[in-house]
Amino acid sequence: MSDVEQTGTPDEPKAEPKLGRRRGIGRRRFLLGMVAGTGALCVYGAARSMSLDERSTLEMGDIEGAFKPNAFITITPDDRVIFACTKAEMGQGTMTGQAMLIAEELEVPLEKIEIYFADSAKKYTALGPHITGGSTGISGSYVPAREVAAATRMMLVSAAAQKWGVSEDGLRAEAGRVVEASGDRSVTYGELVEIANTLKVPEKPKLKARKDFRVIGTPARRVDNHAKVTGTAEFGIDVQVPNMAKAVMLHPPRTDAKALSVDADDAKKMPGVVDVVTTERGVGVVAEKYWQALRAAAAVKVEWSEGEGSKFSTSALWDELRSSERSRARDVLDEGKFDEAQGTLVEAVYEVPYLAHAPMEPMNAVAHVTDEGCEVWTGNQGPILIQEAVARILDIERSEVLVHTPFLGGAFGRRSHPEAVLEAAWLSKAVGRPVQIIWSRESDTRGGRYRPLAWSKVQARVDDAGTVTGLSYDTQSQSILADLELDSLFPMWIPLRLRHWIGRNSTRVISSNVLITDVLATEGATNHAYAIPNQHVTYTPFATPFTASWWRSVGFSINSFVIEGFIDELAHAANKEPLAFRRSMLAEAPRWLGVLDAVAELSGWGERTLAEGTGRGIAVAEAFGSFCAQVVEARVDDGQIVVDTVYCVLDCGLAVNPDLVAAQMEGSIIFGLTAAIWGEITVEGGVVQQGNFDTYRLMRMHETPTIVTKVMEGADEPGGVGEPAVAPLAGALANAIFDVSGKRLRRAPLQNELARQLADTTL
Repeated sequence: MSDVEQTGTPDEPKAEPKLGRRRGIGRRRFLLGMVAGTGALCVYGAARSMSLDERSTLEMGDIEGAFKPNAFITITPDDRVIFACTKAEMGQGTMTGQAMLIAEELEVPLEKIEIYFADSAKKYTALGPHITGGSTGISGSYVPAREVAAATRMMLVSAAAQKWGVSEDGLRAEAGRVVEASGDRSVTYGELVEIANTLKVPEKPKLKARKDFRVIGTPARRVDNHAKVTGTAEFGIDVQVPNMAKAVMLHPPRTDAKALSVDADDAKKMPGVVDVVTTERGVGVVAEKYWQALRAAAAVKVEWSEGEGSKFSTSALWDELRSSERSRARDVLDEGKFDEAQGTLVEAVYEVPYLAHAPMEPMNAVAHVTDEGCEVWTGNQGPILIQEAVARILDIERSEVLVHTPFLGGAFGRRSHPEAVLEAAWLSKAVGRPVQIIWSRESDTRGGRYRPLAWSKVQARVDDAGTVTGLSYDTQSQSILADLELDSLFPMWIPLRLRHWIGRNSTRVISSNVLITDVLATEGATNHAYAIPNQHVTYTPFATPFTASWWRSVGFSINSFVIEGFIDELAHAANKEPLAFRRSMLAEAPRWLGVLDAVAELSGWGERTLAEGTGRGIAVAEAFGSFCAQVVEARVDDGQIVVDTVYCVLDCGLAVNPDLVAAQMEGSIIFGLTAAIWGEITVEGGVVQQGNFDTYRLMRMHETPTIVTKVMEGADEPGGVGEPAVAPLAGALANAIFDVSGKRLRRAPLQNELARQLADTTL
């Protein structure tokens, strides 16, 4: 259930906004003069120019004779309103939120907007980077998207004033029309297209005040409902292009292993097989149909090298981290003098494993390499990241790579990486036609991009009054930034190979931990709001044959678990009640205190007696500009962790669509509980031990707890929504298990650690 204020649901179902679908290998062109970012908006006239600098295609919004004052909004003479969405829709509702921003400022009904996903053309970066991540899908677009729509609205009002020969002061935009204040005349937007095309775009459009919002802040229906219910929504795995072959990739059994010899004679004789191609990432089997490729792949005999990864195991890594002297540790935060803090020393070590992303749609991509460049269709979180990676392997410019983004079947950070696309591009180049590659679930789980494994030692001093006088946080983890390809951050006037050299050496600087530290590694430890006078945070990176990646809530998923678990330990050491203990240190942090008090009230903390054998834990965190507090009620049933209820309060500032915010909280809780209780990637001899959902399990429907959410009304602008509710969850659950069992779970996955402690107790 969700405690979200509803403004009412109409008795009759509304028409769904229309989703555009497009395909095809297209011509080159470049639409110049679009929008500059937040602050002063500069929308130049709809001047079009052909250019060899960039590949693009005709899109749904490119209609002759339409009014197109910017790259994002098109209004046609027959009164269609078309919107180019530049953020990926991976289930989080960003497409709906973006459309709501446009509908609000353009003064059109939400259901009137036709929507399509923009391709990778540079013109679409005018609203900010063409990247979806960091919970910025709405927060990063909140002002610039509204500016684009407001500028369009103002031009239409000006066009009506010119048409009627009256002052703009007596006109207003309303429901897709311009109306005279007297009510005597009105005109549709479509009837104003010809005049509007002659007008200058305002540089500083006036935005509506929050008190005047009609769309923003309402629980509007998702714009992709109809397409998904009817099965017409096109995900990456659904993409079909003419003459497309299908491919299965045989990936190395160990990280860093290479194919030494390939015997594909039997496979090449099988029905439908086009070719068997050895690439840098394994052996690709290309066939007319997917099942033909899959059957043929079983007949390919590959001899693999051992690879450097054959010497790597997570068990050995844990031993190294536990005994490390951390000579490369770097100060990230140093306030006061922890060594001089007074009181009893309390210390603990927390450990978290590698985690896979496990989106429901496995990795897949279509690529078509031609003399003109490469065209790609794939669910992704950053077209520019795909462009740069493909350009590097094909030795072309990224402007010659065109990326189309369909719906994404889950991502959580994984689809910001290009491995499947690179494989499709290699295979397409080899066979001379479009190729779609689809990974198996096992390939997805063993794909080598994981939430970092981390070891953290925390120490604190607690005086006789129960006051924390100092906190030390010493952590080791694999650096995410050091494992990234940073080429795409640099402009195209820098030659491709030089960009790659700069990017590669930038990651070396980060991994050295000398000049700069990976800020993602300590987020959650450096930005907690607890009033502790002497704090010291240090970080030591390490490298492995596996690649670290951002994973839903990134560093907060690690460090908030440690901080909130340890704060509970300090409350116990100080003989203080956990909620009161936290409140005493958050007096100067009103938004932290606000969500903490709200979740205590929502859950009946201290007022409601729990069933026998049930414990509860509380935690709070700030992540991505939002504040989240949670109470978990859980028990231990025959040695198994069972979560009964999770209460969650989120202050994300302005909730553009409260229903979508509540849905994201619920999804985050299920995602976070899955990881906290069972999630773990282990490696032995370079081989990942987990494969499908039998060994990397997810929470089942019958295991899902009751989830009670509350969206608080906060600041005037939105914060992040997709990730903040993951941050405090593991800590709240661990605290609940301690409350019911007396077992302090400092190592994830919590189920394994509980089993170990229970076994030790019975010995």
